[in-house]
Amino acid sequence: MLSLILAAALTAAPTGGTATTAPFTLVDNRMVVQATIDGSGPFSMIVDTGTYGVVVTPEVVAQLKLMTKGAGSVTGAGNGSAPVSSTHLSSLTIGSLGFADVRSDVLDLSGIRRAFGFPHLDGIIGYGILRRLRMGVDMDGSRMTLSYAPLPTPKNASTVPFKINGDDIITLSGAVDGVPGTFMVDTGDRTSLTLIRHFAQAHDFYSKATLHDVITGVGIGGPIYSDVLRTTVSLFGSTIPNVVTRASHDKGGAFALAREDASVGMGLLKRFNIVYDYPDGKLYAWPSRFYSEPDTFRPPPISATSSPSSSRP
Repeated sequence: MLSLILAAALTAAPTGGTATTAPFTLVDNRMVVQATIDGSGPFSMIVDTGTYGVVVTPEVVAQLKLMTKGAGSVTGAGNGSAPVSSTHLSSLTIGSLGFADVRSDVLDLSGIRRAFGFPHLDGIIGYGILRRLRMGVDMDGSRMTLSYAPLPTPKNASTVPFKINGDDIITLSGAVDGVPGTFMVDTGDRTSLTLIRHFAQAHDFYSKATLHDVITGVGIGGPIYSDVLRTTVSLFGSTIPNVVTRASHDKGGAFALAREDASVGMGLLKRFNIVYDYPDGKLYAWPSRFYSEPDTFRPPPISATSSPSSSRP
């Protein structure tokens, strides 16, 4: 999870057209699009429904000669926190859709980039941009559409109402091994399903694990320690067996402190083509070419323990 708990507001005024379609690349199960910032680029940005606003790296700030101001620290997945500053982007453009006067956070993402082998990682696009839009994620064609108008969906699409929680993340109803809960939807999470610590403890999911206390990812707060098990997940009108699931051991950060019960990541989301209709509070989902793909446990390709900040708490 790349989710950041940010208190500051974001201002982004739309410019240009009302819709655009742009290709994306899945890099370690994360949706990466190309964007231009202040007329320069392209920059590789993760589209993350689990992050509030826009984030750029210190390298982007240096390249564009942007002014920054200290803004304290942020938390996300992992036990720790990271220093953050803020800056102002005159423009941010995805495809043909532009936004002016964008407040952006500045965060060092080099640890995540190294841990997961990103060729480039220049920033994150989150809820502050997406909240006024319909975002269509066509997994079959590797295309993302952003539109102010409603997007068409096929007759076999399931319609799922959702809410936005206090951290500006989509939440909806689901079930894991028949246990109902409230799930966050996080396209910035590489894994399939994460059980928040309080939910995993309350329903004794740790006893079902086949791997114990292993590093299952790296977030803003450092490595993410979890037990790993397989579950059956009910979501978007489908029942999906043998989903690789991690039960968090984190004592701090999003996977310990979230009020919700679980977080759905791209490992599971990519099984569906999805329209995220933020203005109407609905999600439309139908099976993609990945729907029947077997789920496998994939630890970080580069060990997070090589980082000085990754010591076990």
